[in-house]
Amino acid sequence: MSRIYVDKYLGRLERADIYRVRLIMRDGSVFENLEPRRLFPFSNTSMYITLLDKNEKEVGFIRNLDELDEQSVKVLEECFAEYYMIPQITAILAISEKFGSLKWTVETDRGVITFRIMNRQSDVKRMHGTNRILFRDSNDNRYEIRDYTALDAASQRKLFPFL
Repeated sequence: MSRIYVDKYLGRLERADIYRVRLIMRDGSVFENLEPRRLFPFSNTSMYITLLDKNEKEVGFIRNLDELDEQSVKVLEECFAEYYMIPQITAILAISEKFGSLKWTVETDRGVITFRIMNRQSDVKRMHGTNRILFRDSNDNRYEIRDYTALDAASQRKLFPFL
């Protein structure tokens, strides 16, 4: 099967569950349990969205959200709000190292969280030209500091060795 370029003239999307959508084509065909993913989740959120089946094979592709009907856009935005939800770190409470992994305890906009980072070079990323830092823990969860210079002095001291 070839890639389907989805727009409001060819089909529409319905929410199937928290992260999945159903693609209903104008010809009556239906593709179930598709996972929408942004190809550029941080830099271009309204363009280049792929729809993956359960085997992570691309079924459909959306060039731009502007090409979809309002309800389909709403469905995608709801899925993305859940899938791309990234807790915002507001303070670093403690960092410890054991057997090469780092244990972080942080205050976030969702409460206190403890997570582990296995590789400090690839799992702690400062976004080029900004004060933004992204973290990926050992369970592939994401966390963010939007501006590390806005953290309290104690948090900045704990963070400094990882910048």
